Amino acid sequence: MAKGTYFILPLIVACSFIVSSSQPAPAAPEQPKGFLPGEIPISIIHATEEEDPVITSDGKSYVVVWQSDRKSLDDYDVYAARVSSEGKILDPRGIPVSTAPSNQIFTDIATGDGQYLVVWQDLRSHKRWEVYGARLRSDGKVLDPDGIPIATGRGNARHPQVGWDGRNFLVVWMEENPGRGWDIVGARVSPDGGVVDPDPILIASSPGDQSNPVLAWGDNQYLVVWMDHPPGSPPRISGARVSASGKLLDPNGFVLSRSSVNPSFPAVAWGKDRYVVLWADQPAPSLHTLAGIRVDSAGKVDDSNGFVVESSPNLHMFPSVRCSGQRCLVVWEKEQSRGKPRGIQDVIRDVKGAWIDLSQKTVTPREIMIATAAVGNHFAKVASNGREYFVVWKDYRTGTAASIGRFVGPPR
Repeated sequence: MAKGTYFILPLIVACSFIVSSSQPAPAAPEQPKGFLPGEIPISIIHATEEEDPVITSDGKSYVVVWQSDRKSLDDYDVYAARVSSEGKILDPRGIPVSTAPSNQIFTDIATGDGQYLVVWQDLRSHKRWEVYGARLRSDGKVLDPDGIPIATGRGNARHPQVGWDGRNFLVVWMEENPGRGWDIVGARVSPDGGVVDPDPILIASSPGDQSNPVLAWGDNQYLVVWMDHPPGSPPRISGARVSASGKLLDPNGFVLSRSSVNPSFPAVAWGKDRYVVLWADQPAPSLHTLAGIRVDSAGKVDDSNGFVVESSPNLHMFPSVRCSGQRCLVVWEKEQSRGKPRGIQDVIRDVKGAWIDLSQKTVTPREIMIATAAVGNHFAKVASNGREYFVVWKDYRTGTAASIGRFVGPPR
């Protein structure tokens, strides 16, 4: 887990299918001892933490970004690596995206205009958490080695996420407003690295805390989704649409988790003609679920009571989802109960997955086992090039955090 101060909200998060493919499996590098066939080591360095990878695709290859303490055990920096469609790591030592003073953590990345925008939570000011970014070319060159200041000199800004609309990037984050709580705000960043909205777009500012935003672009607009904690009321998952021009289309937002009890940590993706939003829930003390709903481009919720992807007494955490047409792959962590762990890095979790058909609102009943019985937080993320999917996660099997990946083909 990254060093420094964290904003930790109530943690309730909530599918084993066999990794399959309709195409020949991409060739993987030689496997380190203790790793399974098909697992691709993206960054494994002895005695350093190479953790919390995120991923994007340009429709051909992939780029993975993660945080590393290889330079200093007191600080994290941001590194990236390109991965070919055959599973070859093109940057085995990683590309240093940001090695600014102090910590750079909680990264995200989006593809756009022949380049990538990497964003992260930054403590270089030594005063507050801020949001910085940097553009990365497809040849691996970092265009902004000092970083782009996206949210600086304001309240604490954390957990940035980024999307692309065909013209600009949109970065959203949670920002502290003393006396009111945490709001969701955003700013567009142009392909030349300019911040289009120096005064951020206010997306959600209801009483209480709004936190952990995610976003997806579809049908000429974004859907931004977040955790909502209204004072005196149960938590919920809320959302709002934002246009490419930065206009907030739903000033009051709308509730997505209508039938959930204690939802947390949402994920969102755009399918062929609608969004899918997922979250973890705990409807009963002994039951955890991974639930979701479909939302059309007008902001109408298709499923008044939502649907369940997986339910069991086991804890389900940190879902991630990507779609290709009507078919979506969702991945998440499923905790295995094996006695009381000594700490978070001793918790045994599998990385699981499942297919969702958005047209039928059906879930393939067979789970995919992506990474089995490993310790630590996995924080699995998924991207797709339109053919297969690539899943990345962090793993403690080596004794320190490593970033690992695996291809998942569409169901046969």
